[in-house]
Amino acid sequence: MGTFPQFDRQVRRGALASGVGLLAALAGLTATRADEVPPAGSLDLGTVVISANRTPTEDAAVGSSVTVITRREIEKSGESTVKDLLDRVPGLGFSQAGPAGSQTTMQIRGLSARYVLVRIDGVDVADPTQPQMTAGLEHLLLGDVERIEILRGSQSALYGGTAVGGVIDITTRTSEEKGVHHSAAAMAGSYGTASGRYGFSAANDTVEVNTAIERFRSAGFSSADSHKGNREADGYDNTTFSANGSGRIAEGFKVFGALRYSRHESNYDDFAYDWMTGLGHPADETTARRFHTIGEEIGGRVGADFDAFDGRLKNTVAVQAYRITRDVYDSYPGHFEGNRAKAEYLGVLRLTDAVGLSFGLDRTHETARTSDDLSGGIDNTGVFSQLSWQPIAGLTLTGALRDDHHSMFGDHPTHRLTAAYDLAEGTKLRTSWGTGFRPPSIYELYAPFYGNRALKPESSGSFDVGIDHRFWGGRASVSATWFHVTTDNLIDYDTRTWAYAQVPGTSTREGVELTGRVRPLDQLTLDAGYTYTDARAGTGARLMRVPLHKATFGAALTPFERTTATLRGTWVADSVDTDYSVGAVRRLPSYFLLDAGLAYQIDDHVTVSLTGKNLLDRRYETIWGYGTAGAAVYAALNVRY
Repeated sequence: MGTFPQFDRQVRRGALASGVGLLAALAGLTATRADEVPPAGSLDLGTVVISANRTPTEDAAVGSSVTVITRREIEKSGESTVKDLLDRVPGLGFSQAGPAGSQTTMQIRGLSARYVLVRIDGVDVADPTQPQMTAGLEHLLLGDVERIEILRGSQSALYGGTAVGGVIDITTRTSEEKGVHHSAAAMAGSYGTASGRYGFSAANDTVEVNTAIERFRSAGFSSADSHKGNREADGYDNTTFSANGSGRIAEGFKVFGALRYSRHESNYDDFAYDWMTGLGHPADETTARRFHTIGEEIGGRVGADFDAFDGRLKNTVAVQAYRITRDVYDSYPGHFEGNRAKAEYLGVLRLTDAVGLSFGLDRTHETARTSDDLSGGIDNTGVFSQLSWQPIAGLTLTGALRDDHHSMFGDHPTHRLTAAYDLAEGTKLRTSWGTGFRPPSIYELYAPFYGNRALKPESSGSFDVGIDHRFWGGRASVSATWFHVTTDNLIDYDTRTWAYAQVPGTSTREGVELTGRVRPLDQLTLDAGYTYTDARAGTGARLMRVPLHKATFGAALTPFERTTATLRGTWVADSVDTDYSVGAVRRLPSYFLLDAGLAYQIDDHVTVSLTGKNLLDRRYETIWGYGTAGAAVYAALNVRY
């Protein structure tokens, strides 16, 4: 492993796919250019989306369902982690086994984290040693984040097998203006929580450099539900460093790079398991040595952007590497080490004002090693091509085709079609349809006792249709989306064989996403969102930890100059999970959380804020038997020069 077998054959396939796209593009040479219209929907006017087509695209021309969170929205949120911020987004949900730093599971439209590609500055941060290879969202701090794009629906045709459910694309801080600038932040509050951050940026006409370092610590609370007699607090410590930069070497030629390092230590509780009955429950650890895990992650990406043919062809070449180690200290101590290396090329060709073609090639090598004799690797080569066509004013169509050659499973083609149509000024109709596949992870294939080399890749189909409407002079907007996702050859752990196996039947996820925002006064903004998700296995049984209903509302008021007050509510209902104390599926109680914040900008450089979480002190669970935070208050100071 580590070589590039059948690389030439994949290059030929890529050339063929691109050639087919070129032939199709020629048919549109006489098409007229679409009129420029303001983007519609929940995004701000002028929003440019990158993840939807892997190239900057105006929202009006995007047929996929996408949410963009900007730096301004991040700073106003009062949140400290990516997980807590994304929990507000329609279609997304999170379950966490205790306080900050505890193991977290995510789902987009009922699809768990193993179906979601998470990138930071273009680097894939999924852990190759995890049983089903997911990104550790519980360890992603928010202080160095510039922008987040959440792309829903199957994106395998552009990003490969991991992106069956969608893509979360995170960009770290960039320079807002030329010159040298410094920023610092400090926060302290409930559960012995404190954090500090320092950032530096420098930019001129040709070079930009940005760095940030952040430390987050919390004494925490009991991972095992404290209402069941568990009192031992489980703490968390995270230090994250990030840097990025770019330099323009010549006109039409730029080099770039990004680096991110994180070290985190999490304490957690035991799980009291009865081997005779197969039942158990989370509980405070009973050993003198505290259960904890120490993880280190480092990832980087370097590359170049360069133009050809008088700027009509834009090229990007890049290489990236990611490494994670985890040391676990509990009743079954262990060491885990995962590595990923990737080389990629992306070309974007403007054929006419109405027709564009993007195409690319990537090669990935992943390995995983653990102290319990897991050792394996996977190679994958992917080629793709996408045609974008504006046949009439206001209508944008895209078609993408990709072939992935997996070192164990051979070739797997996927495709995606999208359409976006500006029905009227401020109103956009959109739809997307795509297929995807998820190959088994290294752990699912090769883990001693639990692995199964007879597994086959999962296959999926995804369809959504929606409407975005902006009215009242841009002061109000609404959005509605219906989605349907199917998955075959689902891979899951079989408790009868103690190994991973294919689940018979077709699992489905179907639902509706609704959002709305209105600014009735210059000083007041209101927003609301609702998601209905019916997620079922092939047997018809509900999928675990996917709530049927989730609703949010928010209000932001500026009663005085430099003062902003916020209020946010979250309601979650009808989620199910396994109660391991009796071995049965139980419905988790519904809950409502209320948060509030107050921020005051002392001057152009200094802002102070106060944030209250779960102000009603509600008791609730997102995973059966594990605790959640009660009422909490946090104070913060932000300085920028």
